[in-house]
Amino acid sequence: MPRYFFHLAGWLPANDLIGHECINDEEAREHGSFIAHRVGTEKPDMVREENFILVTNEAGEELFKIPIASILSAGTEGPLAYER
Repeated sequence: MPRYFFHLAGWLPANDLIGHECINDEEAREHGSFIAHRVGTEKPDMVREENFILVTNEAGEELFKIPIASILSAGTEGPLAYER
């Protein structure tokens, strides 16, 4: 199973050195949205325009940038992801 990495980028960056195995890119996007929501809920001061979860694959290629949010967006399973 491919490994994806979920880096915190922006105001207070932190690199994911371990990663997480996901079936495909869509599952990685969903996991990234979960992380972004959890960070935003547990640390509301992190909800800033410049903060996001950067999802990369094993090759280090950027796949998604997911904004940190404290609430789920209506009609979605997590914060809206936007492409690089």
